[in-house]
Amino acid sequence: MARSLLLSLLVRQHLVLKEKFRARYPHPWLVWEAGAWNVPETGRQNVAATQLPVSDLRDCLPAGDALCFELVAISETASVLPLGRASHNAFVINDATVSREHLVLRTSPYGQWMVEAVPKSTPVKLDGVELEPGRPTPLMPGARLELGDVRLTFHDAAGFYARIDRLGASLSSRVAAAQAS
Repeated sequence: MARSLLLSLLVRQHLVLKEKFRARYPHPWLVWEAGAWNVPETGRQNVAATQLPVSDLRDCLPAGDALCFELVAISETASVLPLGRASHNAFVINDATVSREHLVLRTSPYGQWMVEAVPKSTPVKLDGVELEPGRPTPLMPGARLELGDVRLTFHDAAGFYARIDRLGASLSSRVAAAQAS
């Protein structure tokens, strides 16, 4: 299984490590964007879908964190990282709207990350466009993947550092404001 860390933990590490953070985490990342999920209120058991909580419950739930998957090539020539609901995948997305084997992330010989939808999985959308199963498609920085109700964002190393920097600056300013009052 590949390494995954909470975004909030990475922001705190960045604030402590500063420039050493980049050396510690030099790879691209796939971020499972925050979301609070619940089972639909249909009265049926084993409903294979999840939905955002109804609007009157949103303010009762804690703000969600994001789970970050570090994309590390297994070898210099290529790497294959499967993603899905089943526990044998490199990246496990435990959501009923995700197939057991949903997609594969791989590197090209030139280091470009590609995404490939697995045949017979539920559809995968890349920036709103449904992917053709079995056909590798390049991932560009900031690309958004949709797998059922799950939203993932691909960041190259520079884009991920920029996101972490913004979140760290926001956290620092909130702490400073709280201490001043």
